[in-house]
Amino acid sequence: MTQNRISAVHDIAVPCALYRGGTSRGLLFLEEHVPHDRDIASAILLRAFGSPDTRQIDGVGGATPLTSKAMIVGAEPEANADVRMLFAQVGVAVPTVDWGGNCGNMTSAVGPFAIESGLVPILEPVTTVRIRSVNTGSLVHAHVPVRDGRVLTEGDCAIPGVPGTGARIDLEWLEPGGSTKGRLLPTGHARDSFVLSDGRKIEVSIVDAANPMVFCAATSIGLTGTELPLALEANHKAMQCLEEIRSIAAEVLALAPDRTTATRVSPGLPKVAFVAPPSAYQTLRGDTCTAETHDFHARYISMQTAHRSYAAAGSICTAVAAHLPGTVVQTCNTAATGQPGLVRFAHPAGVMTVQIRMRGTGTAVKVESAMVHRTARRIMSGAVWVPASLTPPASHLAK
Repeated sequence: MTQNRISAVHDIAVPCALYRGGTSRGLLFLEEHVPHDRDIASAILLRAFGSPDTRQIDGVGGATPLTSKAMIVGAEPEANADVRMLFAQVGVAVPTVDWGGNCGNMTSAVGPFAIESGLVPILEPVTTVRIRSVNTGSLVHAHVPVRDGRVLTEGDCAIPGVPGTGARIDLEWLEPGGSTKGRLLPTGHARDSFVLSDGRKIEVSIVDAANPMVFCAATSIGLTGTELPLALEANHKAMQCLEEIRSIAAEVLALAPDRTTATRVSPGLPKVAFVAPPSAYQTLRGDTCTAETHDFHARYISMQTAHRSYAAAGSICTAVAAHLPGTVVQTCNTAATGQPGLVRFAHPAGVMTVQIRMRGTGTAVKVESAMVHRTARRIMSGAVWVPASLTPPASHLAK
């Protein structure tokens, strides 16, 4: 009889906290608790979230890209920021970790986490946490409400896609244009034409603000713009078309060597979205939004999955694109509010508003800032356990 040999491998505890940030959820770590290069950090995160597995049954992931995110946060030595954040998008069914961009929703949790971790002094009634993104270099000011030395979580701010209300956190992105390529319009054009593998030509706009995104008109890919996530994901032809458009843009932006490898090499960036003029539609909750409630429709794809609402960083780029003459987004934008810089667009969970400040015209246009409201909440704190074999022996935190 052959006896199984069991190696003496133990698990270690990595301190962290589980947060909901906007419409996303993920783990937040202090830098000192993940002092590794990105290959080791990726292995830790994959095991912590339970990937690759569509159920993520052996980890804390929620079986969707929106609940498979992480932030690594540390003190920032530069004078213009208090802390720095490194964002990681963890794959669900595939063993990938994308370090390429920002997550605006999870950024809303960085301010509270920094305050609760003692990285910044508390100033009541609002503590402003100045955050630098390691991924893109972007600067974000998170205005976090506090009382009696604690971060407030209860309030009257409602976020479509999140049950109930919470304390409002204002996320102010400073000069978000050119987050990865240094230019608001990376190709130098408001519109470009892509030729798909089936020979079709698609008009797109590539815009880089907070995160690089590629936009197309819903009608150009046989959609209405009012689709809800499950119906969109069931439309395999449309999803394949959107991923092909995203992959071509990844090649154009040199984020992947070529379009055939983009899904594997850069699954998270650029993001892809499609837009349509305003019209009445039903949200995921079954509520009816009339055409007067928004200026255009937008649907967002993240990690080859239809977003259940809309990404906060993506909302910044979308709002900026809506004000750039000639883009496919600007063509759909009715700007019915009459309020300068206020952008309202409809997504599956409701209507999102973004306030932007821009100056200049034509090729000299510059985005000074963009503001979006979010809520965040610490759900749990403690440690996530991963095999000691994933980390160098000197870094083992607990046995």
